[in-house]
Amino acid sequence: MKFSSPEHALKWAYETISRPIVKISSVNDMREASRAGGIAGNGELTVHDRHAQAALILSLCERVLPTLHMAYVRVQFGREASGFELLTHHLAANFGTGLHSRRSIEQIIRAYCGEKIGLREIRKSMSCGMLKAVSYRNQAYDTLDVIHAQAIDKLGMEMENRGLLRSGSSSLVS
Repeated sequence: MKFSSPEHALKWAYETISRPIVKISSVNDMREASRAGGIAGNGELTVHDRHAQAALILSLCERVLPTLHMAYVRVQFGREASGFELLTHHLAANFGTGLHSRRSIEQIIRAYCGEKIGLREIRKSMSCGMLKAVSYRNQAYDTLDVIHAQAIDKLGMEMENRGLLRSGSSSLVS
């Protein structure tokens, strides 16, 4: 299966891995498919093939990306809590000595990843004024944008080399 961009490949891989391979309702579909020549007979990937390709994409990420970038991929695309620790420490180091609340930094990361967390809630957990909260949030977003661009650029080059991206799709962020 070819993808339009590294982001599309990562979203698809994490979504595929999160689904079970066999559900009770699909057992009957598999029986019908095996009688009719199988799902793979018409050029489509089987469920097992899709899971294998998703695992291949995620293992490619593990091999190519540094730990900070892999933590970002886990949080952004996989919605895994395992990446929060490293991202929180990295952002806290970028903030300097003024902000030490792990909870507020995690809220900023979650808001960046699309969760509905408002600035008032972030400001309240930081115990600071609105301007200071906006400043910290913008600084964190800028740092996360750089991490995103670097990770997608590395993955894009590797996926292009391995033939996982459609030819002519140059949607890489420089």
